[in-house]
Amino acid sequence: MTFRARMSVAFVVAALIPLAVLALGVRREVTRRLTAQHERRVGALVDIVRQDLARESASIAARLEILETDLSTDDRFRLGAVRSDPGHRRYVLDWAERAMDVAGLSMLRVYDDAGRVVSSGHFRNEFGRDDSQLLARLAAAPGGEALIAVKTPSGSFRALARAESTSVGGRAFIIVGGTRVDSGFFTRLARDGEIDVSLALGEAGVPATRAIARLPLVYVDDRAAGVATTHLTIAPRADELQMLRRDLDRWVGASFLLAAIAGAILIAWLAAGLSQPMATLARAALSIDFNTPDVDTVAARDDEVGTLARRFAAMTRRLRAGAVRLRDAERRATVGEMARQVNHDMKNGLVPIRNVLRHLSQVQERAPHDLATVFGERRATLDSSVTYLDELATRWARLTPRADRRPVDVNAIVRDIAVAARDAYATPLRAQLSVDLPPVVGDPVALRRIFDNLVTNALQSLPADGGAVTISTEQRDRVVRVTVADTGHGMTAEEVARALGGFYTTRPQGTGLGLSVVRRLVADHGGEVHIDTAPRRGTTVVVELPAHPHRQARISHS
Repeated sequence: MTFRARMSVAFVVAALIPLAVLALGVRREVTRRLTAQHERRVGALVDIVRQDLARESASIAARLEILETDLSTDDRFRLGAVRSDPGHRRYVLDWAERAMDVAGLSMLRVYDDAGRVVSSGHFRNEFGRDDSQLLARLAAAPGGEALIAVKTPSGSFRALARAESTSVGGRAFIIVGGTRVDSGFFTRLARDGEIDVSLALGEAGVPATRAIARLPLVYVDDRAAGVATTHLTIAPRADELQMLRRDLDRWVGASFLLAAIAGAILIAWLAAGLSQPMATLARAALSIDFNTPDVDTVAARDDEVGTLARRFAAMTRRLRAGAVRLRDAERRATVGEMARQVNHDMKNGLVPIRNVLRHLSQVQERAPHDLATVFGERRATLDSSVTYLDELATRWARLTPRADRRPVDVNAIVRDIAVAARDAYATPLRAQLSVDLPPVVGDPVALRRIFDNLVTNALQSLPADGGAVTISTEQRDRVVRVTVADTGHGMTAEEVARALGGFYTTRPQGTGLGLSVVRRLVADHGGEVHIDTAPRRGTTVVVELPAHPHRQARISHS
């Protein structure tokens, strides 16, 4: 993360986050207090609406009581409705319409004790209609009031209605009257437009997201069984809280924007004061060379940057001195490693020669006349070892030789190593070579070093009381596999890892370079080395090298 980015993060943490916490706290507290105040005011308005509804219902009840008194003393209605006088039938049919206009009601009906219409304020032809179920539901409504659907010649509407009972000429009648529930009714309840009052039939139509109160009413529908619950929903006309939140959000946003602009200017100013000297130090770091004199920095400054530059120059001088010592140490280490590798490889080549010469000395002492015959038999071993040492010396003399890559017969190299091992060690070496093994493209001397190291390690790991070493070759797909297996003491996983790293051996006279050389040379040929070993179980080393055109191999034993 750059210095500018770090300063930006620090500014956000130190300034913007506290500002955000403060703004949110103020917004929350203001909203809480105004919400409480708003709820108290709305609660008062809801109480007023509830009182208006009660007064409206009481007004309907009072007017129905007046009509009830008039009807009980109306002789013409008694003659027409009770005694069925034909001359007063028309008067009875028109009575509800006249009384509705006089009482200022929106609907009025008169029913007999059987629940049939005697007089209707809107339709004369409703006479005799059975509304007994409607009357029963209206009577079951709490308080005796409910909303009912009313049909008129010009349409239909809903009315807040009540029912009152009276007696005319000894016969019971029921008067049902009410006022229209429409936009005018809601406007009267809205109290100068501070709130919206609307009617919602059932629960699904209630706008719960805006409603602040719901006053339950009973709705009686003559087309459905029973009664339904409806509501007068009360909602604020203008959401002052939302407007206040928007205003607060605008101010908070403006504060954040101004703080961000001021912070960006401050960060740019501070970064400019540090970027230039830091860039100078960066260029100085890139131009450091342990063989060149000190570079020019900003050490003349008397602030923290100058202190850093002076310490940087001191560190450069220490690193230059340390680099000189490191080069000397690396030179000595390289010479020592080369010496160890030369000693290791030379010993591997000299062992067969030493054993052949020891054998010839013994023959000269015991049977001098057989010396020529034995020398002829062992000459191949001497020639092979001397040739190997000569090529090895030539390679070491070049230090960095160019690999001599050509098709190599792996079986031929294994045979030479097996013959040399039989001459050098008393332990028998068993070879299992695949016939028609494809050649491997590589360096013959390097391949000889690989297998010679593996066989030497295997023979030297055998116990004194005997053991066996087997070297085998085979082809698998496009790979030539050479396996060297012994029945020696084996190694742990830690010992294998250390041996592959170099300079680790379990023999007093060993150099510890065998497996590390094998791994490096096999990797140079694009191959892989696999080691399977365990203490007291022996060791099996598998070398896999890329093969040329593969042919079906036949196993031969030697």
